[in-house]
Amino acid sequence: MKVLLCGGLAGVVTWTSVFPLDVIKTRVQMQPNSGAGLSSPTTEQGPLLGGSSQPGNVGHRKTLGAISIARQAYQSEGIRVFFHGIGVCSLRAFIVNAIQWAVYEWIMQETRPA
Repeated sequence: MKVLLCGGLAGVVTWTSVFPLDVIKTRVQMQPNSGAGLSSPTTEQGPLLGGSSQPGNVGHRKTLGAISIARQAYQSEGIRVFFHGIGVCSLRAFIVNAIQWAVYEWIMQETRPA
């Protein structure tokens, strides 16, 4: 039981510490490509990250780096943007890591010479 709890908490702490970076990474990846003829990702409200949704205009927009994306997200949505969805992620991380550590400990115990 102790192994399950420790493994689960380790997973939650790990994901909580890297979650803001994951949000930034996802936003960097969601930028429109600069390749010709490719359309930018759109939502029901319009194009993501303020780009044009017209296929011919995609190459005219400079892609932003991670720091610029983080600054833009913080200025427009506040600190909460970096932790949106952390609850579900923490639940998943707790379950996955608890089971992973329990299985690891069980295998180590079973393969230990008698």
